[in-house]
Amino acid sequence: MNSIPLPHFQRSQVSHKIKLALKIAMFMLCIGITTQAAAVLLFHDDFEKDNIGAEPSKWEVGHDGKTTAKVVADPKKASNRVLLTADNPSNDSRHDVGGSIYVVGDAGWDDYVAEWDMMFPDDFYMGVVFRFQDGEKFYLSDRRQGGREYHFYKRQGNWAKVKDGMVENEPEVWYRAQLILKGNKFTFKLKERKDKRSFDKIDPATEGEDGTFKTGKFGNYGLVYIDNIFIGDSVEDLVLPVEPQDKLSTTWGTIKGSY
Repeated sequence: MNSIPLPHFQRSQVSHKIKLALKIAMFMLCIGITTQAAAVLLFHDDFEKDNIGAEPSKWEVGHDGKTTAKVVADPKKASNRVLLTADNPSNDSRHDVGGSIYVVGDAGWDDYVAEWDMMFPDDFYMGVVFRFQDGEKFYLSDRRQGGREYHFYKRQGNWAKVKDGMVENEPEVWYRAQLILKGNKFTFKLKERKDKRSFDKIDPATEGEDGTFKTGKFGNYGLVYIDNIFIGDSVEDLVLPVEPQDKLSTTWGTIKGSY
């Protein structure tokens, strides 16, 4: 059965609607492309491409001490690879007693957001360094003994405390950490990895302000297990797996930006 042709004015209306729909689709596509291009993931590592027993390929020694970081099997899941940041006991792995500091990134990094998994082997001091310039110039977010206190320090030839803080934590539990650097302000948060809440709902473990060091690398000080680290210009730039403990390569096909 032959179809009845539409009158000219109806054909014009249909054509106009199609053109409008195409314009809207192109506009939305351009927005998506622009947003994707603007997003910057500065760094990511899940250690799956490194060999067990080897030093982490994407990291470098910022301060050369008597400890060596190496990739090991996750104590909680043997099929998973993680970074053990020192090969000596906790009390022999601190920077000020001869431990090494491993860092990533660029000396020109200023403001960024970092998120990562970490697990403390025992109840001892352990820190994350940022705006690291050399072995005597950096900031430190430091876990203290006792499972509650968390401090901010500045290292400039000696230690100067910037701010006290507190968060409940214990050894042999996987946590998810977040560090936000914005100008002179630093905010560090910690929650159990199984905690489904977003970091917006988590109170800071420590936060403080100091303007001595404007730029520098990100790294680790002391003995701890680390995994699934993401660093980006903003929270929106962190392409995270569906579950915190999952590997990016098995949950996402692509990474926004480049690193």
